[in-house]
Amino acid sequence: MAALDWIFVAVLGASLLIGAWRGLVFELLSLAGWVAAFFAAQWFAADVGERLPMGEPDAAWRHVAGFALVFIAAVFACSLLAWLLKKLVDAVGLRPADRALGALFGVLRGVVLLLAGTLVVGWMQLGDAPWWRQSQGAPLLQLALQGLQPALPQAMGRHVPVW
Repeated sequence: MAALDWIFVAVLGASLLIGAWRGLVFELLSLAGWVAAFFAAQWFAADVGERLPMGEPDAAWRHVAGFALVFIAAVFACSLLAWLLKKLVDAVGLRPADRALGALFGVLRGVVLLLAGTLVVGWMQLGDAPWWRQSQGAPLLQLALQGLQPALPQAMGRHVPVW
């Protein structure tokens, strides 16, 4: 196996272990929390930015600071909720199932990360690099990415490279 294949294995293994350690409930709620935080920050950034006590009222940094503050607060609140629900799952006795499903979620997350990396390699036209061609896993990722192309949004799907 090439060095790149070992990196693929490490990414999948690390994601699997993190998923098993955290459990499915925590993983899903964390993911939902990040999405919710992003939308909350978009909706409330201007209002929070206006209430900041420094700088000019129209300064762009106020909007950015408001976005960051709302995003961080929402992620923190959602993480606290996820932690509480994880404790509830543990108390009910569903910990083994939660961890097993968390490991499966971790593998899926690892595959998504590897596919995103494959997309970047294609966009940067690195598909002919020796380190990429020597990999046994790279052709599988390329094939999977091309198979997923019809399911991607059109704006992204048209950028999937053809190897």
